Amino acid sequence: MKNNYLLILFFFFLGNEINAQEWSNIPVPAYAGPGNTWELQGNLSDDFNYNFNAVNYKTNFGNGKWYNFYHNAWDGPGTTYWKHNRVKVDGDNLVITVAKTNNTTKMGIPGVLSGCVTSNNRVTYPVYVESAISVANISLASCFWLLSPDDTQEIDIIENYGNVPWFKQFTHISHHSFIRSPFTDYQPKDWNSWYQDSRVNGNYGWGDWCWNNGNRRYMRMGVYWVGPEHFEYYIDGQLVRVMYNNATATKVDGTWQYQYFNSMSGQFPTNNSSGYTAVTTYATSSNYNFSTLQAASNNSNGISVVDPGNFQGGRGFTKAMDIIINVESQQWLALNHTPSDSDLASSARNQMKVDWVRVYKPKSSSGSGSSNGTTCADAPSYNGNSNSYSAGQYVINGGILYRKRSDGQWDYIANCGSNSRISDAVVENLAYERISLSPNPAKNFVRISGLAEGDFEAVIVSLQGNVISSQIVNKEANTLSTTHLSPGVYIIKVAGEAQKLLIN
Repeated sequence: MKNNYLLILFFFFLGNEINAQEWSNIPVPAYAGPGNTWELQGNLSDDFNYNFNAVNYKTNFGNGKWYNFYHNAWDGPGTTYWKHNRVKVDGDNLVITVAKTNNTTKMGIPGVLSGCVTSNNRVTYPVYVESAISVANISLASCFWLLSPDDTQEIDIIENYGNVPWFKQFTHISHHSFIRSPFTDYQPKDWNSWYQDSRVNGNYGWGDWCWNNGNRRYMRMGVYWVGPEHFEYYIDGQLVRVMYNNATATKVDGTWQYQYFNSMSGQFPTNNSSGYTAVTTYATSSNYNFSTLQAASNNSNGISVVDPGNFQGGRGFTKAMDIIINVESQQWLALNHTPSDSDLASSARNQMKVDWVRVYKPKSSSGSGSSNGTTCADAPSYNGNSNSYSAGQYVINGGILYRKRSDGQWDYIANCGSNSRISDAVVENLAYERISLSPNPAKNFVRISGLAEGDFEAVIVSLQGNVISSQIVNKEANTLSTTHLSPGVYIIKVAGEAQKLLIN
């Protein structure tokens, strides 16, 4: 009896060790910042080493981490019909299955039954989110993404068209900035947002690679949401694309390209003759260099690559987001690439599998700073040395509460003399670190702070790239008249930097 008991304990601990090793030997590829380590978020991470049988009703699973539907009552785009019973966990993977339906309510054509999974907890920056995914080998989109509860801010970690002709050789690295009414949707449309990989091509796509003749393979897709206007994308642990303020950096055939948008046409970046966003390549390099990306942003036309139309009011992406996993038949797919009945009926091909999801946040390991306060009531005063603080720490400077980001910049959190809320945060640097504009939004004038010694030309430019006016400024004479500007969004270029200006 004792031997049996010891044997049971052996297998129990062996099982726990196996589960613990699901991703523990895979380092987080992103840099947590000086003095920081990565801390696993257990309420959002899952190895799916358990069983959950498909059911016909909405329910939680995975110890309450997930539920088997979308985060509101909407049941899917295009000809998609998300159903509770299309979600299961088979002891090793989260599995989303699809099938044909003759329901023609959407678009007047037969649709696709599919599954959708949403996290019960939300993520907010700075955060690293990654998953090991085997996409469905079918003409549908396999998706792993983040979305704010009000559906206005979305970061797509993977949107992969496993067996869609031509598109199956790409992974679309994207995000969306929405206005809900009237519905307006921005997402990157530059050519480099369609990421190519040498493992796949036009004849052998990601669906084929993952399916692997039934011996499933998985691709690791991750995003480090560093700050409101800073996203880093990783494929199989390799950094492949970065969105930062007014510029992008993308690894193309082994070479990093640093680019910015040329101009705006209305609310969106101007396209080139091929239908992709027109860009300027500022520089290239064999290795990624954040300083080069910063320089590209500072020398750009001042157009945000995260939210060029200013749909988020100049704040960037600040809202907490749900993690969502699903397969879908998007409208353009339904019109041009509807899966065949045989593919929809093939359980070997039509399943999206997720081996694990892991979420980390940077945590200070150095003890830098004098307090861990996070509010106007308990945050410490700024000590004048930005390098002495770690990501996630709060300070008060000039009556303003700031939080440090992992890229070394600071987010404006609240005016400690008002009732400002953290959800109203906008991207700011401490004044001495780079130029800033105030008031912003402005009406009759704007003041430029943070200038070095000497005279500088301040140029006001429209989002279309047209110079409206210019003026010489310095530390003493630092005020520009804005009475000649109509309400809207403008760019002020000065001292080698470009800042967005809102006119009421």
